[in-house]
Amino acid sequence: MDNQIYQREMMDFIKKFPNNGNVMIPIHGRTKKYGTDAYFQCRLFSLESAKKELEKADTNDWGGTTPGFTQFGVGDNEEVIYSRFNNQVNMEPFVTERDYYDLGKQDELEIVEEFRLLNNLFFDRTKNEYVDLENNKTVIRIEDGFVTVDRKYLKRYLSVKDMVMIVHCDSRYSTTNLDQSLPESFNTEVMDNKIYTLSFGKRKPFSLLYAKTAIYGCSIHECEYWPYSESKEYEDYAIGVDEDGNNVFFTSDPSMLSNYFEDNNGAPYYLTPVYFKREVLGKYYDNPDRYSIESGVLRCGTLWSLYIDNESSEYVSAYLGDLGSNLSKKEQRHWKNYNITIDGKLSHSKFMRDILNTFSSSESPVFIFQNEYNKLNDEFKEKFGYPLFLPLHNDDEYILKSLRIPLLDSQAEFDQQILALVKLIIDSLNEKGIEMLLSSETKNLSGSISKLEELFRQYGLRDYEEEPTRIKIFKRCS
Repeated sequence: MDNQIYQREMMDFIKKFPNNGNVMIPIHGRTKKYGTDAYFQCRLFSLESAKKELEKADTNDWGGTTPGFTQFGVGDNEEVIYSRFNNQVNMEPFVTERDYYDLGKQDELEIVEEFRLLNNLFFDRTKNEYVDLENNKTVIRIEDGFVTVDRKYLKRYLSVKDMVMIVHCDSRYSTTNLDQSLPESFNTEVMDNKIYTLSFGKRKPFSLLYAKTAIYGCSIHECEYWPYSESKEYEDYAIGVDEDGNNVFFTSDPSMLSNYFEDNNGAPYYLTPVYFKREVLGKYYDNPDRYSIESGVLRCGTLWSLYIDNESSEYVSAYLGDLGSNLSKKEQRHWKNYNITIDGKLSHSKFMRDILNTFSSSESPVFIFQNEYNKLNDEFKEKFGYPLFLPLHNDDEYILKSLRIPLLDSQAEFDQQILALVKLIIDSLNEKGIEMLLSSETKNLSGSISKLEELFRQYGLRDYEEEPTRIKIFKRCS
């Protein structure tokens, strides 16, 4: 007995769709995921048109989705009308199939421009995904022509458009081995947001399921687009301790903080330092394509920045008001997880920059190294015409800006930083360039560090001799 001809798996899916608990929901393309040969397609309709669409399970009136002309009548009564989507039912596409007629280019799928621009989506061609970079979220995924979309983003878009998405499913199953009789008539079911019809063929046993499901948008006040974006929320942070040693918390809402003009007199100052474990920076160092950390500042592209005091090897601090003003609720929660109360203080450079409004170089050996590394390379190139250190491979470009004193007392992280130094100093050393500057009798020296040491001697550079241990360490690593 071939029970699959009744398409029970697909029917179960259709009855629950789209509220089946998945984040990504199918809207377009062919799939055999549900035990049948199924094809999904979708269109956007006004509310009134959507109600009429749910009166029948087929898509005979859907028409095209690309611009064009439609001709009505003949002779003197002929009328030609151009329309954006070349259909007469006032519907809009969400997915468009681009057909290049086998003219040397591969057919492709396009997502409606308005949705992409509204959410500022980036198309990752390596993964065939549309991504919301700001929230680091995959919004649309295209796998072998099968399109799924993030439920929340879709419902927000439908809210803005004040339209309804109708998803149609054409599901077919055929067999050559059937030992049971099939129903004579088709079966149609109508529900609040869907209609589906299951019919059978007997000459060559098969079943055909047509199903339409309406997906409605959320309330416009929940769409999260400006001016309906969520109101700003603020975390409380521990800013000190009371007489019993218990943490004292206060909001990071700038409007609730005191300043030097007597606003909110008695409240903590906007510039109250809040202290954190250095591990708070871990997620930012681990994503150098998205974040950058410099002396005194953390940046997320051009989306946001937070001025911090990251000169200490024991803790990181930020001003209470800046935490609330510059960070989203999600980022605020991340920082709160690492909030500590200690007898910390502002670094000298932080004090000079913020309080005395005076330039001050970093005291951190990491930032000093990064600056001197780039400065040395630039000056060497200016003098000799090529850099002392060769550019890093594309996959290693992050290494210099991710260099740090280990955030944790971890051998693995320590080894990672040592490996980074090896790549920056030894593996990147321009050995051929150094050889060009050496006298002929010394060009046969073995090892890039030995050649560098000889270069120092020939050019009268003696400072390195005061700390010969460093050269010996480099030789062991090379």
